[in-house]
Amino acid sequence: MKKLVLIILITIMSKNIFAQKLISKIDSINTEKEVENLIHTLGKDYTYFKIKKIADFKEERGENKFCKKIADSLKIDKSFYKADFDNNGYTDLLVIGDYYDFKIFVLMNNGNDPLKINRLTRRSFQNCTFPKITNDSIINYYYFSEPHIFSEEKSKLTKKDLIFKFGDFVEYNSNPASYNIEKVEFQTTMCYGTCPQFYISIDKNKNSVFKAENYNIDKSKGKVEVRGNFKAVINENDYNELISLMNYVDFPNLENNYSVNWTDDQTSTLKITYNNGKVKEISDYGMIGTYGLDRIYSLLFNLRFNQNWK
Repeated sequence: MKKLVLIILITIMSKNIFAQKLISKIDSINTEKEVENLIHTLGKDYTYFKIKKIADFKEERGENKFCKKIADSLKIDKSFYKADFDNNGYTDLLVIGDYYDFKIFVLMNNGNDPLKINRLTRRSFQNCTFPKITNDSIINYYYFSEPHIFSEEKSKLTKKDLIFKFGDFVEYNSNPASYNIEKVEFQTTMCYGTCPQFYISIDKNKNSVFKAENYNIDKSKGKVEVRGNFKAVINENDYNELISLMNYVDFPNLENNYSVNWTDDQTSTLKITYNNGKVKEISDYGMIGTYGLDRIYSLLFNLRFNQNWK
């Protein structure tokens, strides 16, 4: 028995030592200038990025004392933080800065692969946003809620706990549900611009219908616009990821309607039939109702071009 315990302890210690040896260039970065230079190397568009602490952002009429006060109370006093958000053993980097306006980026690190930028701030006009890292993986994300433009509701400081799962940050769920999802339907509208307009449905046997209406551009084929009606059987891994994510976000308990507080954007309608005919329908103007929904939409958008449609 003692020998077995010793073997287990050695195995655990070996794993911890191995994780500590997964060193990358992020681990050697220690100054704001080094972080800023690193981001500038990730693409010519990012040469405009300027690293800043929350307290360094200015309002139109001077110092942003209000946001600074909240940041101080949360002890968010630096412009960058290191953590391993996806638990792969490599150090990721959360960075606060000015990229045309206030932005929070997370540089996801997968070792030898190029760093991948994940934008944590996904709404416009949201300068007072505060990321606080706990347990080296969860981000306590504080932000001011944005009532609809015609609502009399007042904005208030709100918190979400975000975790990196399913390829993106989503709201943390300590007790995911398991619903019997029978059918998924997703419809998008046009916007003031070139937003893709399409309909896609998937049943429990992975049979899918895709109706490409406007601006469905397949960049992998030289920016070819796809139009028409198509059918396919969804790849099992893609299907399972989508269903698992929907269960993880506990979709029946999400709001029925979401909306950003600006105009001329796109609306999506997500309809999920589950548990012997129950229906949950979510209308989302701006399509960023929650982080989990944002990821669901991304997976559904990807299905337009990563399946064998006929």
